[in-house]
Amino acid sequence: MLQSLSIFSAAVTIAFSGLVFAEAELDPIAPRLTGADAERGSKIFLQCRACHVAAEGQANTVGPNLWGIVGRPVASMENFDYSDSRKDIDGEWDFETLSRYLFDPRALAPETRMIFQGVKRAEDRADLIAYLRSLSDQPIAMPVVPTDHDVPTYGGLPVGEGREATYFTCRACHAVDQFTDRELSREGWDELLAEMVADHGMASPEPWAERLMLEYLATHFGKAPKDDYDWAGLPPGPGREDVYYSCNSCHSLKLVTQQGMSRSRWDDTLDWMMEEQGMSEFPDDQTKKLVLDYLAQHFGS
Repeated sequence: MLQSLSIFSAAVTIAFSGLVFAEAELDPIAPRLTGADAERGSKIFLQCRACHVAAEGQANTVGPNLWGIVGRPVASMENFDYSDSRKDIDGEWDFETLSRYLFDPRALAPETRMIFQGVKRAEDRADLIAYLRSLSDQPIAMPVVPTDHDVPTYGGLPVGEGREATYFTCRACHAVDQFTDRELSREGWDELLAEMVADHGMASPEPWAERLMLEYLATHFGKAPKDDYDWAGLPPGPGREDVYYSCNSCHSLKLVTQQGMSRSRWDDTLDWMMEEQGMSEFPDDQTKKLVLDYLAQHFGS
C-alpha cells in the first residue's frame, strides 16, 4: 500500500516507500463546471442523502442542511455542532473549496465527523457541485474561466481522470515516455502493475487510485471498454446509477448484490432502512421505483 496519499488544501501529495516525491495542485474544477451535468449530479447526491437533507427550512439531520451550500460561509448553519477543524476553514463554500473538500474531506478538515472517503473523479465532483449550486432560490453565477488559465501539465500527459495518480505513481521510478509508449488493454495494464508490485518493489496503490490509473492508462494508452459501474458488479440497465449512489454510501455493493429478494421484499427492506435505520427517503417516487425495478430485475429471487 502507498504509505500516504492525501490532499492538503488543493495539493496532492504522493508518498512512496515513506518518502515524498512530488506535490501538485488538483486541476481547478472551474473549467469543468461550464459543461457539468447537474441532473447526473443529482444521482451522485443520493449517497449524500444518507446524512444530509437539502431543502429550504428543514432541520439538520446527521449533517447540516445543504440547501444554499454553494456560496454559504463555512460552518455557518445554525443549530449544528461543527468540528473545530471545519470551523477553521476560512471563507465561503466556493467552487474550488467544495471541490477540495469533496475530494478528501479529512484532508481539509481532519477532525470532521463525516465518514466519507470523497468523490475522486473530477467529472463526478463537477456534476455534484453543479447540482448543489441548483439548491438555492438564487444560484450564484458559474465561475468565469480565463482562456489562458494555468493548469498543471503533468509531463505532457493528456487531461483526464486519473492523470494525477498515474503521473505521481509512475514518475516515482520512470520517465513519462517509458510508460506512455505502450499500447495495452486495461487487463494488460493491470497485469503490468501487478508485476511491478510483485517483482520490482513498487508499493501497491490504494484501491481507488489503482482503479483511476487503470482507467486512465487504458483510455489514453490502449484500447479497452470503460464503464463506471462494471467494477462494482452492477450490470447495465435503468436505475443502475440510482442503486449505486443510494446503496454505496452505507453498504458494500457486494452485500447488496447477494441478497436475491423479490421486488416486494426489496420494497419492504427499503422501507425498513428508512424507518428504522436512518436511511434518507428517496427524493421522489420515480427514483424509488427505478431502484426497486433494477434490484428486482438483476438481484431478485
